[in-house]
Amino acid sequence: MTGLGAAVPPPPLLMSEHGSRKESAVLILDFDGVVCDALDECALVTWLGKPGNEPEATGQASLKRLPPEFRSVFRHVRDYARLLDHFMVAHLPGASTVRSQAEFDALFASIPADEVATFVRRASAARDLLRERDAQFWLGMHTLYPGIAELLVRHAGRTAIVTAKDTLSVRAILDFHGLGHTVAAVVGECSDKAGAVRELCEQAGIPPSAAVFIDDNLTNVRRVAATGARSLWARWGYGTPEHAAEAAALRIPEIRLADLASVTV
Repeated sequence: MTGLGAAVPPPPLLMSEHGSRKESAVLILDFDGVVCDALDECALVTWLGKPGNEPEATGQASLKRLPPEFRSVFRHVRDYARLLDHFMVAHLPGASTVRSQAEFDALFASIPADEVATFVRRASAARDLLRERDAQFWLGMHTLYPGIAELLVRHAGRTAIVTAKDTLSVRAILDFHGLGHTVAAVVGECSDKAGAVRELCEQAGIPPSAAVFIDDNLTNVRRVAATGARSLWARWGYGTPEHAAEAAALRIPEIRLADLASVTV
């Protein structure tokens, strides 16, 4: 992600005030936008989530039918979205003209709850169908970000995934990349990441302050930071110049792909 304004350099990762490494018990990561890039997969299930848009016989055929203009609108919407529910905004008139988080939130709030529920049900069913019927193509739509595999291997057994994506999909993608053994827990379809972090830490018998959390969604980072967890905003995922300005004003610690090699929990 580029062009997001001046970065706020994070303090040295996991270092005590005396410069020695701080021991933490768990690394907690978001999935889409942090572990892997799945823009086309998310755009496709969003397209199929609209009544009347039905999947083709294969995933590749379905992707070929995805209108390029819709993918462009979805890419714009993706920068503001936190949940699968929010992806529905890509189907609304005016989605491409959204220029702030407040505008996006207002547009989403204008959608009747039953329509959102129908969309989520259809999009989830489309994802399940793609995963089960055309697994290799679907799995190939999820590309690991550079340095993530090494990060997970280095923290094998001490990593949890907390994500809006469903657990079965996350597990299948991790296994596809040979990383299933590295992740001890997956909290899927999660809308309350702060609550999930608290629960994971409680299960591990540690305070949230002993955990490191990484997410590309600034709202999630702010909410989890309130638990006491060390929360870092991933700059390689999805976000806007507005989010960057907010992070700078609040001095929210950022992390970039080049920093992953130095993360030790």
